[in-house]
Amino acid sequence: MPMQTNLHLFGPAHLSILISVPVCAVGLAWINHRRPTAATWIRFTLAAVLVLNGLWWCWYRFSVLHLRPPQGLPFELCDISLWLTVFALARLRQRTFELAYYWGLAGAGMAMLTPDLLAPLVSASSINFFVRHGGTVMAILYLLWSSQLRPHLRSWRFAFLALNLYGAAVALFDFLFGTNYLYLRNKPASASLLDAMGAWPLYILSADLLALVLFIVMAVPFRQKSRQAGLSQNERRL
Repeated sequence: MPMQTNLHLFGPAHLSILISVPVCAVGLAWINHRRPTAATWIRFTLAAVLVLNGLWWCWYRFSVLHLRPPQGLPFELCDISLWLTVFALARLRQRTFELAYYWGLAGAGMAMLTPDLLAPLVSASSINFFVRHGGTVMAILYLLWSSQLRPHLRSWRFAFLALNLYGAAVALFDFLFGTNYLYLRNKPASASLLDAMGAWPLYILSADLLALVLFIVMAVPFRQKSRQAGLSQNERRL
């Protein structure tokens, strides 16, 4: 049987990878609820996997792809989200988790849906791609579904403001050094959602608006839970 050389978007292999991420997160959360003492081991194992994959990707960019600074630096949103997730796993810090939740699920989740692979699916770089992005999403969902951390009600405002401040800093870096971090100067070569958002700079504004909508939608479940908690407290008082 010949080795698969291309990933067919939403084909059997791609769908299997996408489905496995939340399934694994559910499994880990279930273990956590059944055996709370396993929480630390799960968190630090996930953190170690992400760290190793993040460091490997840095090595690959400079040693195999022969990129040199200012190219190849870990400034992409998924890179930042990975390290935010690692810190959230290790320290359980609220603000860090909130950034990881909004940036990671939106950024790494979108990357999983429209992967920009450099090599065939069965290759070290492609496997690393899915472990990095899928692992980020899985770790965030695990922290959320195991009830170890959850975003505050209005944390989407903080995440959106921080995203735009970070984007402005990266845009200045792109302008000064001729890079294309966050795709602020050009769209990615592979097919992506940005293709439907118009030409430069319209697609940047459209992507920012989409991020705002996504962040608000991602905050809705926690708004409903807060209302339910408030109703429960009122019922107790009565």
